Amino acid sequence: MRRIIIFIVVGLLMFGLGFGGGLLLGRSMASADSGGEAKQVRAPGPILSVGEFTSNLAGAGKHVTSFTVALELLNDKAMEIVGSEGWLLRVKNEILLIVKDKLYDDLNSAEGALQFAGDIKRTLNALLPELKGEPPVVSVLFETFVLQ
Repeated sequence: MRRIIIFIVVGLLMFGLGFGGGLLLGRSMASADSGGEAKQVRAPGPILSVGEFTSNLAGAGKHVTSFTVALELLNDKAMEIVGSEGWLLRVKNEILLIVKDKLYDDLNSAEGALQFAGDIKRTLNALLPELKGEPPVVSVLFETFVLQ
């Protein structure tokens, strides 16, 4: 009977030490995270609305997509360059060429739409001139997106 009581007491002591140590470690880690600098969030750059696009999709089915695109640009200089008529027409052309190669299955999920936005961003940044070594297009934003 005495052994059982010793095992119970030792077990409770070990549990208490483990629980207390975990609390102490958790609090010290939480205070280290919150005591540091605040997370820096970059303010959105200028937004250029490119327009609405309607296109047939590749593949055997008769699928159509319609979407409106806006570009978040690096700065006002990028807005001036990309917003000029010549560059804007080239941007619209590239977006249409990219969507023509997409299949319905490529675009019918949020992941597919994000990949499509990434494809547009990469293509446009390869096409447009860099500004002080940085690509002008920060992100591609869909204002509307319909897939049929």
